[in-house]
Amino acid sequence: MRIHPAFTAGALASALLLTACTGSQDSGAEAELPSSLPNTVSGGPTVSGATEAVVAAADVFLESLSQEQRERALYDRDDTDALQDWTNLPVGRDADRNGVGLRDLSEDQRAAAMGVADAVLSDDGFDEMRAVIAAGDVLDRRGGGDTSFGSDLFFFAFFGEPSTTERFTVQIGGHHLAVHTTYDGDRVMPTPAFSGVDPRAFEVSGSRVEPLRDEADGVFDVLGALSDEQRDRARIDGQFAEILVGPGEDGAFPTPAEGVRVSDLSAEGRELVTTAIRAWVGDSDERVAEALMAEYEADYDETYVGWAGSTDRDEPGAYVRFDGPRLWIEFSNQSQTGSGDSLHYHSVYRDKQRDYGRA
Repeated sequence: MRIHPAFTAGALASALLLTACTGSQDSGAEAELPSSLPNTVSGGPTVSGATEAVVAAADVFLESLSQEQRERALYDRDDTDALQDWTNLPVGRDADRNGVGLRDLSEDQRAAAMGVADAVLSDDGFDEMRAVIAAGDVLDRRGGGDTSFGSDLFFFAFFGEPSTTERFTVQIGGHHLAVHTTYDGDRVMPTPAFSGVDPRAFEVSGSRVEPLRDEADGVFDVLGALSDEQRDRARIDGQFAEILVGPGEDGAFPTPAEGVRVSDLSAEGRELVTTAIRAWVGDSDERVAEALMAEYEADYDETYVGWAGSTDRDEPGAYVRFDGPRLWIEFSNQSQTGSGDSLHYHSVYRDKQRDYGRA
């Protein structure tokens, strides 16, 4: 996530909690970022301390809920049908989603919910999530027609009672956001994770915020560093109007892998790939991210960079993917009108073997 240097971390943390905004309907209008309240996965790296922090935050949140809210927030840990029933689409005001919605919570309960997200994610990941949520208010001011937008239309669910010894999954979802992090003791797996944003950039407290700027910079820097011959090898035939393995497409990875192999790139090119991948993997708890990055980098001999549509970051239909034995990342430039005016981002990070904490 990129924030104008004048917009300090302190200013970000002090932004008002999920306040509904009014005003101009253009994409440069002010928005506010929600703040936080301090406070056996067989497939996944083993890290120390990450699970305890999430369980502590989850306990604070769940204890703040009424019995009816708690029942909406908690699912059986083996309810895979509900767990895999997520989407990046907008949430209608009357539509049901997994979990309890921010729209139904008091200010203190919302703060406790954001405390869970703060514990699950890295600092960068948490800032990015808050900015994606805040973008909902920008869309709300534009007017969504039959579609509802807003920073209160995000939902928190737990599959399994949060525990330091028993498996459970935290699911956070809403428009352009899906977080799934599964815990089993010290084993943690943070996929599948969907991140998108519309508009690409907007103003918060007088400063420009670009929630997925690091991701966009990462993929297009990789493409820009390829030689002409490598860029030709990396090109994937066809057009991709949307990412392939998004919601409802669990396990639908295309084969064989297409593109140019990461290990065939220069040292500079490999480093750019690492930076790009880290923009997604690094949204998870820092300890989890470091362990996963080491595993993904070890697979560079079998990991491919591919692109389709365009290598221009401002062109609708530009599409980039990283495809490895386990790693799967897709990034797509979306546009409702086919022009750059409505261009925004969709992306997904998955682990082919360990999504939802599977072995």
